[in-house]
Amino acid sequence: MRSSNSRVSLLATLLLAASHLGSSLNIPPVYQNTNLLRTIDASKAYIKETIAVIIENTSYEPQTEYYLPILLSGSSAVSYVECKDKKEGTPCTAEAVEDSTEYPLQYYKITLPKTLQPAAQITLAITAGITGALTPIPAVIGQSDKQFLSYTDAKFVPSPYFTEKQKTKFRAANGEIPDYTIFEQTDKSGYIVSYGPYDNVEPWGTDAQVDKFTIRFEFTNPVVYMEKLERDIEVSHWGNNLAIEERYWMVNNGAKLKEQFSRLTWATTSYYNPPTAAIKSLLFPLRVGSKDAYYTDEVGNVSTSKFRSDSREAILDIKPRFPVFGGWNYSFVVGWNNDLPAYLRHGEGDSYILKVPLLQGPSQSTSYGKVEVRIILPEGATNVKYTSPIPIHKEERFLHKTFMDTIGRTSIKLTIDNVVDEVKNRDIIVTYNYSTLSALRKPLVVLVSVFSLYIVTAILGRIDLSIGK
Repeated sequence: MRSSNSRVSLLATLLLAASHLGSSLNIPPVYQNTNLLRTIDASKAYIKETIAVIIENTSYEPQTEYYLPILLSGSSAVSYVECKDKKEGTPCTAEAVEDSTEYPLQYYKITLPKTLQPAAQITLAITAGITGALTPIPAVIGQSDKQFLSYTDAKFVPSPYFTEKQKTKFRAANGEIPDYTIFEQTDKSGYIVSYGPYDNVEPWGTDAQVDKFTIRFEFTNPVVYMEKLERDIEVSHWGNNLAIEERYWMVNNGAKLKEQFSRLTWATTSYYNPPTAAIKSLLFPLRVGSKDAYYTDEVGNVSTSKFRSDSREAILDIKPRFPVFGGWNYSFVVGWNNDLPAYLRHGEGDSYILKVPLLQGPSQSTSYGKVEVRIILPEGATNVKYTSPIPIHKEERFLHKTFMDTIGRTSIKLTIDNVVDEVKNRDIIVTYNYSTLSALRKPLVVLVSVFSLYIVTAILGRIDLSIGK
């Protein structure tokens, strides 16, 4: 640990460096990163970056906020950032903040789980999902060729704080890594490429030279991307049923097909079942107890699907009409039913609590451009509130009219942009009030309709429609 005099000189140096960041945030250099380990996981269709860092409060005041910039290049974007105290497991909030810098940096303000006193340390575990950061090289391949993806990032982790020691580990999908940048202290072992450790790394500044590394590696799976997902969750008290339907607009973001697709070549190679960059099938693991699963596309019902459900699992396995190669699109619909008591609980009085997954989707690594979740509650539901496991970008409330409805069912539509499957199977909790009178609305409507039909039929039966003399 530095002495008081060296700490004062360090603060002066960092203040000067912070002024060169070109940041409108005016981040005070009140921390130093004592030890930082960045792990970049490229085994999925998106990047999962994990930073384990020991931070020390080098100021003379207690601190509660820590800033983390994430480098974005090209079309990449941050899907989510989560943080916790690594030792105690206590979560901390991470909020994106607006900033103007010369570098394509997205800053996040992390609120620590507890106030950090002067000279005290805390170990943070920060996880981020980044989409659009993987590029197929070559961009066009043959039908039976291997697919390679490329990833580029900074040699040093962007930070407005001085870092005593840091190291970066890149984890590829497998051990075939034909090209990677070599710096001093670069090591490759199997499917992991390591950079560092590096000592005494200065804060990032606009006048600093930014060294970047590029790694090209084999990726034997398709890069599944859902341009849009519309997910309907419909609650029926009278039917005692929870119906879920999902409409997908899918594209394979992997390397594009060089020549025309050959069905004969595909059938021949499929016999050996080699790794392929095409989407051959999708596996949907559902909640136990799911039933009546179906699968359709724009043409109609698709018979190339299997659904099995027992006391341990429920899985819907679908196969598109054609293999989806890089750059190809495919739209389809899946749906299923569930027993409502497994998801709905009766609270005090006429209140109800619904707990259902906000996002499910296929088991394959998947990223989503836009997700629209519609929660359709019974007709007459009031005082609707919800708690989401992830931030919601847009909310709409409306009435959804179906068969035999009068005023329409209370519904909310939640829109989320740039989502990855890392956050799927997290439950959204919806609370609402549903009175006995509202519950009797539909049977009363049915009764009145049947009675009115009977009266009309009786009146029409008494009319003499015979032709007179």
